[in-house]
Amino acid sequence: MYTVVAFAQGRLRAEVGGDGTGLTAYEATHFARELREEFPGEIVAILPARKSWLGGWPYN
Repeated sequence: MYTVVAFAQGRLRAEVGGDGTGLTAYEATHFARELREEFPGEIVAILPARKSWLGGWPYN
């Protein structure tokens, strides 16, 4: 399971699948493409998802 995040100017701008549920590889690739269009030239990363009972990703 994966999480997709977009960083612009060093700050988190968008996150998909970070609630601990995660995304499949296909879903993560799809969302990464969308975020790259929305945030051109910025960092878009596909990261391994963490389980919700571990707190998900601490980017908030």
